[in-house]
Amino acid sequence: MKIRLMILTLVNALWLSSLPCPAQSVADLARKEREKREQQKSRGKVFTNEDLNKYGSQPEASATPAREVNEPEDTKPSPSKAEVPGSNEGDERAWSKRFIECKAKLQEAKNQGQILQVKLNELNLNLLQANPQGRSEVYDREHLYLPLIAQTKQQIEKNKSDIAAAEQALEDLREELRKSGKPVSWENSQLALQADDKARKSEPAKVKDQKYWQEQLSIIDKRYDAQIDPLQEERFQLVNRRPAKEGEPTTSTGTLGLGVPPRVIDIDVQIKELNQKRDQEKAALVEQAIREGALPGWFR
Repeated sequence: MKIRLMILTLVNALWLSSLPCPAQSVADLARKEREKREQQKSRGKVFTNEDLNKYGSQPEASATPAREVNEPEDTKPSPSKAEVPGSNEGDERAWSKRFIECKAKLQEAKNQGQILQVKLNELNLNLLQANPQGRSEVYDREHLYLPLIAQTKQQIEKNKSDIAAAEQALEDLREELRKSGKPVSWENSQLALQADDKARKSEPAKVKDQKYWQEQLSIIDKRYDAQIDPLQEERFQLVNRRPAKEGEPTTSTGTLGLGVPPRVIDIDVQIKELNQKRDQEKAALVEQAIREGALPGWFR
């Protein structure tokens, strides 16, 4: 029994001696950890997982603005008509109307300049007459053409001023459009010439009664009178050798005598042709009115 107990005691002692000492192992680990930390401090700052999680998302957030800044402006899509601030159909229609009127005024001044130049050329040709000896010289025995030529030259100079003013007005309007921030393409917009659906819905339909058709005939008369009146004034000055006084009628009365300037005959032919075209256009309008329900008695 004693021998068995001694054997067990010896076995236990041998087993315990084979295990490492806990106190010595913890001390060794602590010493090694201190040495490791001292080495890391000498190398620099140590970033832990928390540091990486804290600062890891910031580069991604700053990357997007950097791409937007470096993106060329030319590659950015231009705003559409609906995205332009303050651009709507009403604004475009208003700008279109202003540009159309401004350009029409300029074109009208240019057309008037061409008419005056043709008139001056005709007066100069009429002034040059062949004398009995066959030599070409200025011939204006009755002093008819020289005053007209001087007057026409004054009108041409005034017309040049009108053209310059109209051109400047167009440039000012272009600059105003540019400063407003509206699309520059509105300068050539034809929207003002198109029917406004909103206005058409709000306005009642016109009744084509006798008053309506008389107004249409009056529009035709005004258009042809604007072409005939200048011819009448020129004819009056050639026949009477003086310009017409204010309020004095310039329509031709009576028959022409001998020695009338050839230009007077040309003017009479032009006036006659214009009156014939006027009558034809008015007759066509009357026929259209009757087809649409107008009474023939409205035009007597």
